[in-house]
Amino acid sequence: MVDRDTAATRRLWLDGLRKGASSINRQPLIDDADVRLVWYADVLDPRSPDVCEFSPDDPRARRDRAEDPELKSVMSIAGTLLGAVTTLVADSESSSQLRALAADASFLSDARKRCASEQRLGTALERARAEGRPVIVVAHSLGSILAYDYLSTRVDTDIVQELVTVGSPLGSPDLRRLLIGGDERDTLSRPASVKTWTNIHNADDPIGTAVPGVQDITTSAPADELDPHEMVGYLRTPTTAREILRGWCAAFTTERPPGCKDVMSK
Repeated sequence: MVDRDTAATRRLWLDGLRKGASSINRQPLIDDADVRLVWYADVLDPRSPDVCEFSPDDPRARRDRAEDPELKSVMSIAGTLLGAVTTLVADSESSSQLRALAADASFLSDARKRCASEQRLGTALERARAEGRPVIVVAHSLGSILAYDYLSTRVDTDIVQELVTVGSPLGSPDLRRLLIGGDERDTLSRPASVKTWTNIHNADDPIGTAVPGVQDITTSAPADELDPHEMVGYLRTPTTAREILRGWCAAFTTERPPGCKDVMSK
């Protein structure tokens, strides 16, 4: 994501969601202004100075202290080298790939980068709450790790009406601990800040996993989707669109959009 245009990505994903919803309901339920893209790829860019610190008693800081220091050191060195090499590579595609690898390494090795990334989600949630908006968080791949890590530390209940994770590696204890730290005592559970949690994974997605203890749905990518892990492929699937729209409609206690009747009855 590091070199993608944020506005173009938002349009692509919103169009995908609308396409997935078109087979469920012909009446639009979500306006452009209802969708916020939480962008953190620039934070993980090796050229970015954006960092912050978790407080020492924060659960995320404790998990970070439980990580393998040797692994963090190796990943930090690898990220630094990859970031340096990108400045020497003339080919833009190769440079972009190297920077993406460096960004992944920084997420793995540097809790300060994870802190700054999660801060973006926190800012978006506080803005939505200040505006009195219902909140549905749709988190894909590494974004699901970030969202879970952040939401699991919130003590206020039900700030998120529904968390929809797609193509998520959260169901793998080893990957979860590798990415956000912790040890075998850390177990996966629905955060108190989340009212309901639905996990969706494509049958052929090598990264998407089942998540125990939540509503878990196995589906298939659209026939024309080359990569079963792609976010837009998930959004174009009626199964994913239906779960997102159900959460959205359920968040309205009065004056639900007219199309919600059909969504909620299916």
